[in-house]
Amino acid sequence: MKNSFPFISALLVLLLISCNSRNKITECTPSTINGTTTYWDEYLGHDETVDFWPDKYVNYWAVEVDKKKFPNIGFKIQGEFPNARYFSYNVYKTDRNSTASLFDTQIKPEVCSTNPFKSVPLENSTDNKQDAKINKNLYTLFVVPESNSEFDSEDNVLKFKDKEDKITLVLRYYAPEENDQAGVPLPTLEVFDLDTKEPVTIPATNNILTVTPQTLARINVAYAFQIDSKVRFYRGDATGLYPNNDNQYVRTFLNYNNDDVYMIRWKSPKVPTSKEEYEGAEVRYTSMNFGDNLTKNFDGIYDREYNVDTNGFVTLVLAAENSKLRKKAEDAGYTFMPWSKKVKKGYLVYRHLLPLKTDAPYSINKVPLPDFANNPSHVITHDAKNYIGDYAPYGQRMTQAEYLANFGGFNN
Repeated sequence: MKNSFPFISALLVLLLISCNSRNKITECTPSTINGTTTYWDEYLGHDETVDFWPDKYVNYWAVEVDKKKFPNIGFKIQGEFPNARYFSYNVYKTDRNSTASLFDTQIKPEVCSTNPFKSVPLENSTDNKQDAKINKNLYTLFVVPESNSEFDSEDNVLKFKDKEDKITLVLRYYAPEENDQAGVPLPTLEVFDLDTKEPVTIPATNNILTVTPQTLARINVAYAFQIDSKVRFYRGDATGLYPNNDNQYVRTFLNYNNDDVYMIRWKSPKVPTSKEEYEGAEVRYTSMNFGDNLTKNFDGIYDREYNVDTNGFVTLVLAAENSKLRKKAEDAGYTFMPWSKKVKKGYLVYRHLLPLKTDAPYSINKVPLPDFANNPSHVITHDAKNYIGDYAPYGQRMTQAEYLANFGGFNN
């Protein structure tokens, strides 16, 4: 009997290991999806032909569905967490305004995967690097109507408005690493019937980011409000422009002659230098982009590229490409951005992504929307600098000669 005890103990250990291994295999099997990547229509921020003032350092993928033709569908999406500063899903109704969204730290990973955007692991995360490698840090997301509660027990659910003629789903990657797709395959997307759960085939999405004449008319009116040499920024009305729920915007309208130089300055809030700092950063990401009155975007800089002076300020010089103009800017520690396109109406948009506090000194949320048409005085009173001080961009228009002499007195 004494001799049999070691054998029985060893057998029990082997059985436990075997059982745990089988459970582990079962538990680490992600949910299945009968999806495709072909529904996504791609819009790259560095593509100068894309409308709606995309950020140069952000890439976008969209799927649009005509609900009149497909009234009873939902979406199941499965993807890998990307190598990017931020990613999110927004769902838009017919008027191109977001009604719901989920961003990276809110998204729970699949079983035995890890959400790398979280410093504290979410439910389902694993500390086992081998499991994470096998499952490639997956997530699964359901997108269904607000009236549907069947999927409420799922980890990640995004709901769209009922009775809309059209819905659009947009995926964004900010500052993607490795390649335009942030080093991971595009998420697979399954469209299914809400009743039968059978797959549904929808038409491909093509070129939905086309600005309307009504939007262009609204934009062009604003160029009349550049009343002097001062450059003022105003809260951006992003209605109908597929805005990101997590962004705040201020923008300005610049009339241009070939002899013009614009100097723009702002104080940047603190941004994270690693994922561990995401939840405590003042903003997750910030950028300044240059485009035109037709909503094209030509150039931009984001926070990692800012030349920040000892007082925390960034200074941008916007002018025709000229070696003397560029050298003067760079010798002073400023960023030079060429007005390289043959456009006479420029546009600058400054973004804050995921501000930590909406009432903080840097928060664009404190800047009210102007109503230039009914209140011309808003040209002065609604200057963002009146509400958030140096955190708002401000600037000055000058001639090239004035700039070369003494920066047009901008630093006085």
